[in-house]
Amino acid sequence: MSQTCPSCEAPASGRFCPQCGVAIDAQCRECQNPLPAGARFCNQCGVTVAAQAAPARTRQPVLAWAVAGAAVVALAGVVIAPRLSGGEQPAAVALAQQGAAPAGDPAAVDLASMTPRERADRLFNRVMQGMATGDTAQLGFFTGMAIQAYGMVPERDADLHYHLGELHRISGNAPSARAQADSILAADPQHLFGLYGAARAEQLRNDTGAAKGLFQRFLDAYTAQVARNLPEYQEHAQGLPSMRSEAQQAVGS
Repeated sequence: MSQTCPSCEAPASGRFCPQCGVAIDAQCRECQNPLPAGARFCNQCGVTVAAQAAPARTRQPVLAWAVAGAAVVALAGVVIAPRLSGGEQPAAVALAQQGAAPAGDPAAVDLASMTPRERADRLFNRVMQGMATGDTAQLGFFTGMAIQAYGMVPERDADLHYHLGELHRISGNAPSARAQADSILAADPQHLFGLYGAARAEQLRNDTGAAKGLFQRFLDAYTAQVARNLPEYQEHAQGLPSMRSEAQQAVGS
């Protein structure tokens, strides 16, 4: 029988409103007392009927579309810039402020043509831009999304591990940040990204002694490593001096 939703007043039938999900004719979630159609409160215990949620199957499609829509907006609105190195201050900020262009028309971004790595790097840039500008309103949302995006990238290189480490560090997960740095150091014990990422993970743990030792190793290896001219060093060439300055400050040199 058709009736009116007690919350949004939309035409409804059955136990839940198809418009807002409010329970229409159901049992009270507190005392399981049968509720008459259109009841706003349970006549047994007084709980508000409108507060009772719709079943999971009613809400899942809405949530799925909301998340998918947010992902498209996030990817389409990312600043199109070179990959950024560093995290908060100063390395990430130095790069995030260089060469950044305003976001283009979202309709012009062909998400289908992007590789998983390109999508992940777009989100990483969005996080770094938020850190650089102090826009922390949605930082946690984009950080989690970027971590998931990198998890779908099949190719694992030093640059990816470094990006993931910075994202974990920004989210406050020191063990995961250190694990990403260790993945780099396992392949190359003198790699600058591994040493720098490990040092910053130890800073997050408040282990200043370990952080200082790693920063010193970074400084000792800096000249020889930069001379190797690895692809990831080329991509982060503008950020490496800021990373070195940060290390020098940490060790007091």
